[in-house]
Amino acid sequence: MKILLRRFLPDAIKGVVALLLVSLAVAILLKPPLLKSDSPRVFYTFNGITYTNAVLYRPLAMPTRYYIELPETLAGRYRCFAVDRRREVAALVTHELNQTLFGFRAIKRSDPLGMDLEFRHLDDSVWNVAFLPETILFSNAVLSVRLDIK
Repeated sequence: MKILLRRFLPDAIKGVVALLLVSLAVAILLKPPLLKSDSPRVFYTFNGITYTNAVLYRPLAMPTRYYIELPETLAGRYRCFAVDRRREVAALVTHELNQTLFGFRAIKRSDPLGMDLEFRHLDDSVWNVAFLPETILFSNAVLSVRLDIK
């Protein structure tokens, strides 16, 4: 019995560890956690005053996507934005970012990004969205948000 235990125990431990790692990878792939980031820098202008206190989140395993959370809801509707550099989309997040994975805020990869801002009329003005080499800018008559990548 001791010989069998000594012989198969290391393989059993390796199998359990491999199963845990694969399960963790699948969980992160399906529901990537949002990690706070300082880069790119986020600025937003509301009522003529520029602020830098927005929180920027980057989903793990999604290097071209950003989530910008403003400290409070502005103009009754602007709280959180999503930006995807690869698809060149800026969107107003229409659902709460309240899901968690291992204690971190997370998103579901299958959830929609939000309401696309390009060509959208909100607050009696059109959103202008620009993806430049070093800056991402989206604004309307009420709010302007800028991400400085470099």
